[in-house]
Amino acid sequence: MKSKVKDGRLFIPHSRPTIDKEDINAVTEALASGQLAQGEKVREFEENLARYIGVKYCAVTSSGTSALHLTLKSLNIGEGDEVIIPSYVCSSPYMATLQTGAKPKIVDVETSDFNISAAKIKKEITPKTKAVVVPHMFGTPAEIEEILDLGVTVIEDCAHSIGAEYKGKKVGSLGEASICSFYATKMMTTGEGGAILTNNRELYGKIVETREYDKKPLNTIRYNYKMTDFQAALGLSQLKKLNDFIRRRREIAEIYDEMFSKHNVITPSIPPHKKPVYYRYVIMVNKLKEIQKEAREKGVICEKPVWKPLHQSLPNVNCPNSDYIHNHALSIPVYPNLTEKEIEYVTEVLEKIIAKKLD
Repeated sequence: MKSKVKDGRLFIPHSRPTIDKEDINAVTEALASGQLAQGEKVREFEENLARYIGVKYCAVTSSGTSALHLTLKSLNIGEGDEVIIPSYVCSSPYMATLQTGAKPKIVDVETSDFNISAAKIKKEITPKTKAVVVPHMFGTPAEIEEILDLGVTVIEDCAHSIGAEYKGKKVGSLGEASICSFYATKMMTTGEGGAILTNNRELYGKIVETREYDKKPLNTIRYNYKMTDFQAALGLSQLKKLNDFIRRRREIAEIYDEMFSKHNVITPSIPPHKKPVYYRYVIMVNKLKEIQKEAREKGVICEKPVWKPLHQSLPNVNCPNSDYIHNHALSIPVYPNLTEKEIEYVTEVLEKIIAKKLD
């Protein structure tokens, strides 16, 4: 991809899709086939995705949010129930839970990896708790084994983390079910889209039965959460390259690790039993707004990786770790189609700013 230039200097957006000619051809062929709605490409994508993650069943959907809503409903979660979700996450898990009639129970995260933990969850479990949604934030796996030991139904949120591994197993294969998002700038994309993965045959049957309403009896609420065939064609093309995308993100992260190690910056700390995919490369800094502003002026767009912790919009919920992270976390461009020239420019700009502001 050709680098963008703005005001005489490189302009590097925080995120951008990774699309090539193979992807374009795959979508074009699907459109030319005349089969636009859910069809054979959807079935093929589901089979390949299940195989990649290492589960028996996969149902693709219209979005990550619809995937989570459908999973919660298929687990018979509804009014009077509680679903534990972290504060430091986008609003999707909150909205999906509300759609079921259940109450979202907001829990703080750990500052070490931005993830929800068993210790934090355990304090909030009540007789009404029916599930916990566990995002693997920014592509780094949560301590999922410890959470599973609590005995609560676990739904892994792999919107950031498809391809990441925990103790040699792909995330998304460990909970009762998992969901993925294929938004434009996620690890892989179908433009918009999502998926549900599980080894539970009965749960999978409920999901498929209620994902669509056409030519089905009116004995239960059903939805229109289907993915189109041309989206699935793009997904199949992207999935073939996902490991290459991950490899490239890790290479860029290593470059950033080396540069930031010379300065007063906290970088991602990854224990040996986790293999992250670096959906986001997040550093913790003082003077966040100053650094972000100066980098933007030089054409390097860095962002707060979560727009606003959920608890900050709710009464009587205290999540100090989420507050701290929100005030110090800065996400740096790390997508696969960054060129060597762009990476060099990002590191040069940020190193100069940080040396001036923090050292």
